[in-house]
Amino acid sequence: MTEKESFELIDEGSEHLYANLISFNTNPEEVCMGLGIRDIRDPDVVNVHSYLHLTIPHFLRFAEAVNKQVNLLIERGVISREPEQ
Repeated sequence: MTEKESFELIDEGSEHLYANLISFNTNPEEVCMGLGIRDIRDPDVVNVHSYLHLTIPHFLRFAEAVNKQVNLLIERGVISREPEQ
């Protein structure tokens, strides 16, 4: 989408999902992202609550958008790419 394009975003019925673990299952046609919560009492257990299926082109656009947001947060000093100690 170019900067000149605009659209109306309606999110009144949106569900809010929380995850502290994301998995990626890929094949030549799609990427399936699993969103889940790791069990704090047993870190080897993850309760996956949603799967998001994206075509490869949509996944690439998603990855580009995430990368742009990360770079913006770095520029603003909110986060750093340096690994935590």
